[in-house]
Amino acid sequence: MAKANPTDGYRMVWALTRRRLGIAVNRKRVLRVMREQKLIQRQGPHEPRRKRPGYFQVTRPDELWHLDMTSIWVAEHGWCHLNAAIDCCTREIVGWSLELRCRAVEACELIEEMASMRAISPGQLVLGTDNGSAYSARRTRMVLSGLGITHRRGTYRDPESQAFIESWFRYLKERCIWRSEFETLDQARSAIAAYVEAYHHRPHSGLDYRTPKEVAAVWEDGLRSLNR
Repeated sequence: MAKANPTDGYRMVWALTRRRLGIAVNRKRVLRVMREQKLIQRQGPHEPRRKRPGYFQVTRPDELWHLDMTSIWVAEHGWCHLNAAIDCCTREIVGWSLELRCRAVEACELIEEMASMRAISPGQLVLGTDNGSAYSARRTRMVLSGLGITHRRGTYRDPESQAFIESWFRYLKERCIWRSEFETLDQARSAIAAYVEAYHHRPHSGLDYRTPKEVAAVWEDGLRSLNR
């Protein structure tokens, strides 16, 4: 399992192994075996986490999404632009798009599509973004206002304000993008779609090693029980 997931630490390997075998597995044993086999990944120093100004405590799905953009190399076109949004409660990827340009037009189309798919009602959602031109544009602000979505922009040079989606981008690149070479846009889109689908069924350390789909299902079951 460690060799199949070379970018993961021993805790994630332990969680994946436990799920694959369907039995209890001792985490310290996983660590010992990985050390013996020289499978432990080197990690840099960790800075203590701190609450930033405007700290937002998430209490339900579709309460806070983080939306951001990153660039992906495609041989046919050069640098292409991936917009993606994550639900900060369930850690689901609620939507993404890979396009040739990174204008407000592409950002607005994705926002409108996600709001429609998730049936977002006015006043329900806060959308967190950085201060990129696509997200601070007048057109984007008007679309968000029309949908009744509160726009929460991070402070200048503060990537931690977008911590959830920045973390997801990191692992997307480590596990998929940097290990592949894309000749066409369709190839890149297919790879990202497959990764997103697998990610939703992969244990997440921030969810106590449950998957995003499992957490979303718990919330859906609870909502159905309240409505009975």
